[in-house]
Amino acid sequence: MDTLVEVRDVWKRYEQLEVLRAVSLSIPASSVVTIVGPSGAGKTTLLQILGTMLRPDAGQVRIGGTDAFALRGNRLAHFRNREIGFVFQFHHLLPEFSALENVCIPALIHGVSYGRIRQRAADLLAFLGLSERLHHKPHQLSGGEQQRVAVARALINNPKLILADEPSGNLDTGNKEELHALFFRLRDEFHQTFVIVTHDPLLADQSDLIVRMADGSIIAQ
Repeated sequence: MDTLVEVRDVWKRYEQLEVLRAVSLSIPASSVVTIVGPSGAGKTTLLQILGTMLRPDAGQVRIGGTDAFALRGNRLAHFRNREIGFVFQFHHLLPEFSALENVCIPALIHGVSYGRIRQRAADLLAFLGLSERLHHKPHQLSGGEQQRVAVARALINNPKLILADEPSGNLDTGNKEELHALFFRLRDEFHQTFVIVTHDPLLADQSDLIVRMADGSIIAQ
């Protein structure tokens, strides 16, 4: 299986606290990878570095063959927008916009016109079972529906890599199982790679690769 992400000897420190210590990791393409471990293990910091939102103090992160942190300024922002999608625990949908408009936002930032991207957004929402909810605003959607809108938003630019931080943490059991099944369906049908920070043991057991962290280090994978 091809490698999509290669992390080599990454370190991150906040003052005297070493949050990540010599972290190295290979993430296969078209896979679902879970990162697990106790609070304070460094899971979210690693995810932020994979998403190029946080620069490591040392080490290298290659995504799709590109040395991400060799890029600077607008070049890094454009790379992130094109190659990486994000799904958060609290959705982060803009309340004044409809589901369709929220999904379009990353493409609009990328410079694609609303007229060009609107149909792809509608198709994604339909694929996720939300064809009747295109023009509903977030407060008119259930928690599970809001999270599926967030997944569609992460997919709109067809990124290679999708990062998710506790994406099912606020969902009930039924919606949680639906969301987890959706990740595997997207892996199979669109060959997307998911890296998910989770405390859910069932999702971890189903994943293609489990990365276990403790005290800023990877202890098993």
